[in-house]
Amino acid sequence: MRELLLIAAGTLLGSCLGVTMMCLFQINKDYRVKRKEDTDYEKEKHSEDCTL
Repeated sequence: MRELLLIAAGTLLGSCLGVTMMCLFQINKDYRVKRKEDTDYEKEKHSEDCTL
């Protein structure tokens, strides 16, 4: 019975940790994509000012 309880607790804890890590990686990915879009927009915006 004790082993079953430990397996259930470990599975639950592992699942929660896995979901948390996936959410954190997804947030980081969204931040990088947003930063890339901002950089492209800045290049377009400033390309009108400067003709190199």
